[in-house]
Amino acid sequence: MEKTFTPDHYKLTCILDEVKKTFRQYKLNSADRPDLLPELVRTQKNNGYNSITGAENLLIIRNASNWTKCTLIGLRPTGIPNFYYSDLPVKGVKSLIVVFVPDNEKTMVLRVYKQFYPHLAIDRHRIINSIIQKF
Repeated sequence: MEKTFTPDHYKLTCILDEVKKTFRQYKLNSADRPDLLPELVRTQKNNGYNSITGAENLLIIRNASNWTKCTLIGLRPTGIPNFYYSDLPVKGVKSLIVVFVPDNEKTMVLRVYKQFYPHLAIDRHRIINSIIQKF
């Protein structure tokens, strides 16, 4: 039986704050490590006006005074409904993030694997599937 390595991670929960035609805004509700993300994040459809590929949706991190200058990350599908993954820069280091958005979209649960990102796709998918099973 193969044991799958699961790195240390931090859980963050966001609740729906505002809905507009082009985005859904979430407010940080609880966090194991509140310093990993700012209080506000948004999700929106990827309109293609960026260099992100393979992601239909974007997560925008409110880390600047203007939303247009904020960090964009692509939410890539995992193959399991409502679960997405991406790389999130945490203090300049690429970190894995797994995101769960239920059908009602009223909450969003993020698990951040700080300073950990498997570069081989086969390892990344195996670890992400293991993470989702334990979600």
